[in-house]
Amino acid sequence: MKYQTKYRFLLAACCLLLSSLTCSAQSDIPPPQSMQKESPLQKKRPTFTVGGSFGFQFGSYNSINVMPQGGVYATNWLVVLATGQYSYMWNRVYFNSHVWGVGAALEPIIKKKIIIHTGYEFEQIKFKWLDGSPQQIENFHFLVVGGGYKQYMSQRVYFQALILFNIPLTQPSIQNYYNNYYPYFRIGIGVDI
Repeated sequence: MKYQTKYRFLLAACCLLLSSLTCSAQSDIPPPQSMQKESPLQKKRPTFTVGGSFGFQFGSYNSINVMPQGGVYATNWLVVLATGQYSYMWNRVYFNSHVWGVGAALEPIIKKKIIIHTGYEFEQIKFKWLDGSPQQIENFHFLVVGGGYKQYMSQRVYFQALILFNIPLTQPSIQNYYNNYYPYFRIGIGVDI
């Protein structure tokens, strides 16, 4: 009888051990997706981006420009942007000017960090001629095309450098303005939200 009690106790202990092992094995099965938490290491596609850039151009015509921008990620590889800008432009012989503008652009990512920039910009330019002629105000419409590099410095903050060209959509009436289509550079920082 003592042996039967020992065997029953041993059998009960084995059954308890086996049931705990099967319960722990079942706990490795992932819960349904609706109950799963997102891993903090998983990179989620951002919805919006905000930032700005600083641009410059040197040659026959010189300019320095500041451009805040905001946009929406249409897909993982395409950003739709809206921009504003202020520029100071000058030519040591002919004029200096203040430029205000707005624009819209598309920036597809073509290969990891390489992007294409194509967009439209409207600018109002206030010219002060250096020969004493009256001040002149004119509106311009441009197609802006170019490309560049986008490097993430953290999960959400990025640095961007672009080389761009202005292509006038309307013929400027101001003589000698934008006769030379020098490339210009935009260097910016943005944050994905």
